[in-house]
Order: sequence, then C-alpha cells, then structure tokens
Amino acid sequence: MKPRTLLILALSLVLAACSGWQLRGDTQNPRFESVTLVGASARLRYNVERGLAPSGTLVHSQSPYIVNIIDERWNRRTAAVDERGRAAERELTYEIIWQLIDRKTNAVLNPPRHIMAIRSFAYSPDNVTATSDEEYLVEEDLFDDITYRLINHIADASRKIVPKEE
Repeated sequence: MKPRTLLILALSLVLAACSGWQLRGDTQNPRFESVTLVGASARLRYNVERGLAPSGTLVHSQSPYIVNIIDERWNRRTAAVDERGRAAERELTYEIIWQLIDRKTNAVLNPPRHIMAIRSFAYSPDNVTATSDEEYLVEEDLFDDITYRLINHIADASRKIVPKEE
C-alpha cells in the first residue's frame, strides 16, 4: 500500500473511534420537560437555566426530577513561581458532585457523579488588573464547561429514564 493510502486509512479509523465526542459547548437535549435544581450556587443555577432554555427544559421547584448538587467546590493555587519567588501561574479548579432524584418516590436515579474542570493562566504580580480580568474570564470558562458537561450528563440520564417518544 502507498503511504498516502495508509495515512488516509489511519485517519479514518481514528475518526471512527472518536464518534462519541462533541465540540466543547455542544449540549445534548434532555428528555425531561423540567428539572428542579437543588444545592447549586446562584451562578451555576443561572448558567444551567440558560443552557437548558434552548432545549425547552425548564428549571423550576416542582419538577418530577431533582438535580441535587451534593457538593460544589472551587480551588485556587499557585502552579508556578518566577525567579523571585512570586506567583507566575495560577491554577483554578471547579468541581461538582451531583445526583438525580425522582421527586415522587425519592428514589436516587443515578450514583453520585463527579465533574471537574481545571484551567491555568499566567499570573503577573506587576499587572494585577490585567491578571484579575484574566482570572475572571477563566472562571467564566470553568462555569461554562461544567454547565455544558452537567447538561450532557442530565441528558444522558434522561435517556435512560424517559422512554423515547415515538
């Protein structure tokens, strides 16, 4: 076989193996008409509401399905220092643990699921204003990432619970 043919064959196999991937920011649509979100910070709640709106899934307090945020945690650490011992890189970690509950029976519909995202950014002690702006943008990115992943997890759980409409 020619090298070009082998390359095309290898790329085809790699692409076929990746058929389950999604672009970051792409969400699946849950089969639930609504969910109740419990235990989430206001910021996460608003992001989830905004993320579910295009699919028509409402977030309100009387839904038959409860998305219980068991734990929501932020961590910030210095990832690297410069030659003078000052922070040169920061790392932000945002993680949640969630579970789906049936309101009517109080049955737990999935084991606790852990979602975590980590981002690093350059930190400049000489330019604190620009650094704080960048940190805010990184936080927004973390919230968006966790939101999209949570919605995809909820959509996956909904497919296992709500039968496909025919």
